[in-house]
Amino acid sequence: MNINDYISSGILEQYVLGDTTPQERKEVECMSHIYPEIKEELNKVQIALEGFALDNAIEVPTHIKKNIFDQIEKEEVLAPVIPAKVVEFKLATIASTENKKSNKKYLVAASLALLIGASSVYFILNSNYQNKELALNNKIETINKENAASEQSLKNQLAILSDENNKSFILQGDAKKAAGKSMVVLWNNKTGNVYVNNVQLPQTPTDKQYQLWALKDGKPIDLGVFNATEAIQNMKTVEGAQAFAVTLEPKGGSSSPHLEELYGLVKVSG
Repeated sequence: MNINDYISSGILEQYVLGDTTPQERKEVECMSHIYPEIKEELNKVQIALEGFALDNAIEVPTHIKKNIFDQIEKEEVLAPVIPAKVVEFKLATIASTENKKSNKKYLVAASLALLIGASSVYFILNSNYQNKELALNNKIETINKENAASEQSLKNQLAILSDENNKSFILQGDAKKAAGKSMVVLWNNKTGNVYVNNVQLPQTPTDKQYQLWALKDGKPIDLGVFNATEAIQNMKTVEGAQAFAVTLEPKGGSSSPHLEELYGLVKVSG
């Protein structure tokens, strides 16, 4: 698991805001116990949100606080009264109707202000989450494309290796230049397709490349350059090849082989 990807996914911000499913909440709590980095980031998010809320808190006017507390005390006093005093309670309530209406106006205004502040916090965090979610989705899409490309490449290689018309020839490395090294040349004498595979030759200098040649009636035919890698590489086509040879050439290849840089030769039989 990539801890950085998990942290940047926005799940920790959702957790602090209470915007997670029960399953996601359990997951965050579990992950924070397992990974110290996640726990530390979770604490940072909580502290940041608390600081933002405190910095943007709206102080309720003193007279509104007083009215609220007075109303609470009045209700506490009137709640347990005997039925005979119910009338007095109603009269007191009616007499203070205007004050209540005024108080309600202040309370509504304060509530709206607090709601706007909370909405601003949510908007900022939600925008941040959406950006992170978009970045995460882009990463996932890129990974899916790479996986699809790798899967297709493997299918193509399997098709080449399983084609009974592709004959394999083991080219052994030159005793002096590549002793104990080898590579495989695959050739379809019906279609002319040529591939190199499992190239175990020495790594080349940055300004050099291996070049494959087909020999036909004593003449070399350029089949292209290739790299020292185990992957299958598609070369140029040829018909009637009698042998295959490999030389080390300047990067990009040569028009004719440098035989002093011959790294291997294999004859075609049958």
